[in-house]
Amino acid sequence: MKTNILDKLVSFCYGILNNGIDPSKGHEENKNIQRLIIFIFFGIGVNLISALLNCLHGLYLSVSINLTSILLLSVSYFLNKDGRLFFAKVLGIITINLYLFAISYAEGLRAGEHMFYFPFLLALIFVIDIRNSYDELIMTAVVTFITAAMIFIMAPYVSNVQNISTELYSALFSSNLSLSLVITALFTYYILKTLERNEDKILEEKKYKDTIYDTSLDAVFIVDTSSLMVTDCNRRALEIFGINGKDAVIKLSARQLLGEKMEEHIVVQGKQSFEKKSPWYGNMDFVKKDDTPFYAYVNIVPFLHSDISYCKISILDITEIKIAEFEIINAKEKAEKAAQVKSRFLSNMSHELRTPLNAIIGTTNIILHEEYLPTQRQSFEVLKYSSEHMMQLVNDILDFSKIEAGKMELENTPFNMKAFLQKVVTSFTAPVAAKNLSLKIAIEDSTDMEVFGDETRLNQVMNNLLANAIKFTESGTISLEVKIVKRKSNSTDIRFAVSDTGIGIPPNKIRQIFESFTQADIETTRKFGGTGLGLAISKRIIEQMGGNLQVESTVGSGSNFYFTLNFEITKQQKSYVDEDKLKQLTELDGVKILLAEDNPINMIVAKRFLQKWNIQVLEAENGLKAVELFYLHKPDLLLIDLEMPEMDGAQTVEAIRKTHKDIPIIAFTAATYENIRQDLLSKGFNDYVPKPFKPEELHKKIMFYTSTPGFLEHRQAS
Repeated sequence: MKTNILDKLVSFCYGILNNGIDPSKGHEENKNIQRLIIFIFFGIGVNLISALLNCLHGLYLSVSINLTSILLLSVSYFLNKDGRLFFAKVLGIITINLYLFAISYAEGLRAGEHMFYFPFLLALIFVIDIRNSYDELIMTAVVTFITAAMIFIMAPYVSNVQNISTELYSALFSSNLSLSLVITALFTYYILKTLERNEDKILEEKKYKDTIYDTSLDAVFIVDTSSLMVTDCNRRALEIFGINGKDAVIKLSARQLLGEKMEEHIVVQGKQSFEKKSPWYGNMDFVKKDDTPFYAYVNIVPFLHSDISYCKISILDITEIKIAEFEIINAKEKAEKAAQVKSRFLSNMSHELRTPLNAIIGTTNIILHEEYLPTQRQSFEVLKYSSEHMMQLVNDILDFSKIEAGKMELENTPFNMKAFLQKVVTSFTAPVAAKNLSLKIAIEDSTDMEVFGDETRLNQVMNNLLANAIKFTESGTISLEVKIVKRKSNSTDIRFAVSDTGIGIPPNKIRQIFESFTQADIETTRKFGGTGLGLAISKRIIEQMGGNLQVESTVGSGSNFYFTLNFEITKQQKSYVDEDKLKQLTELDGVKILLAEDNPINMIVAKRFLQKWNIQVLEAENGLKAVELFYLHKPDLLLIDLEMPEMDGAQTVEAIRKTHKDIPIIAFTAATYENIRQDLLSKGFNDYVPKPFKPEELHKKIMFYTSTPGFLEHRQAS
């Protein structure tokens, strides 16, 4: 019970002493508030003790002065509590001075009340912030010294207003002297303890800063800018430079330790105006004590201390970062060289693979168009399928390498959207029927328009999506839906969707199927085959066209692949090639074509198709022979291979274009590389047919270039 009462009493006292303290205020402001409270309670305490003694001695005038002083000091306490620190401080100081004057006048100097000036002056040390409040210090000093002077000038030695005996004066003097000494001793002890605490805080602060200073990752040197001598350093500086102790660094010149370049920077920084300090940052090279070089990031900051200018030099060792940068640069150069080698390899591989494939596919097509034994048809069909499948794999790998290198360029040529879609559907009618699937087509009539785009790449995507739908569907329906979702005067948004009722894709595998060389799972790869490049290439192509290939799928129910593309509508809604005329026309009587091809098998294949269309063929096994035959026979059109002996395709075209600007020349090549179409056009070709060639594509281009008004004028002139 006693302990609880004591705790409550202590808590009450702390509550009074901390009244007015605000955690949101700064430390210094709260410290001043607390010291003023101590000063006020010092005054109240002295007056209470004096009032009690005066009551015992019958000095009631002195008691009234004590009570008045207590009242005014209480007002000062509540002003401080309300946050009015300045008024509370002024009232407290004036109250104490008036009290000492009034009590000294009422009791006389012989009573010794003026001796309370000693603890009072000590108390003022805490009340007034000497560092920041010069006005308060001057005001307090003036008021205190004036009051003290008035006491000794105006106050009588013995009281004129109260009857005080000699024995009572002796008692009053003794009690006031004793109380004054006790209070002075208490305040002196408090001052000493405060100074001790401040010293501990300073030492703790120094220890804290030294810890930060010595545990920094930066090597720190302090250099006197006038003498250019090192005056201090941290532990990290000794570690980086391989120095045993500070004694080996202190008083060492900056040039000797940090180099001539560093000394120059210190001199420049030392001349700066310290009101406008401008630190220097940069990379520098240094040498350790054992002559090992290292790279560092340096920061030089000028500062003033005790009217002496210094520079703080922070040095961060970045040797490992620099080494990593060099390794990254070397790796980048190696990667670029590897990419160039890869590009050349793929180009060469393309040509080398396409050339024999052209012969295989072309020969197979010729055989299938001629007489053969019925028992041989299955073998020829297998040969045709396998060679075309291999060609598709080669194309996928080359296309993917282009996309990975960011070198796939899209064409922007006009084509009829509905006619394009009809050709796509036609090419898949037989495969769908072969698996006893139904083909559902929903193509809006409004798609019968001519738009700008890359027909070849869009065809590649549609073929891939439809081929996948057929491959992964054992029974049910393959659907193709194409509709216009938005149309403006000069552009249109068209949505393409290919759906099936096949095996479907698990939700956790949907993202994976668009990654290169990846299918939904290993079992799918084993059962259905494929490289896993088709969807990855298709997605990249659609993204490059400005769309996003997406899929919705349920395992066992099928998948729906869809995307939307924006096309610019051509102003002239007319096809460049009359498709109906192309279907009807099977022969090209009277057309004379010069075929330049160094590969004898490719020559045989191409010649057989051209002659099948009643075209007169002139054969040239190299570029030089082609130029001779051209000027000798004046052909209507030229099919020129790019890579030939004696004179390559580009040189052949250059020689012919000197005299014949309008003759149609088509590149007939197995090569593939970035911007091939633009490159060939710049070299004088009108168009190109890639090998292995599709007979209908070659037929279409020959018909186009031999039915234009320019061709007819050229023929009449010849």
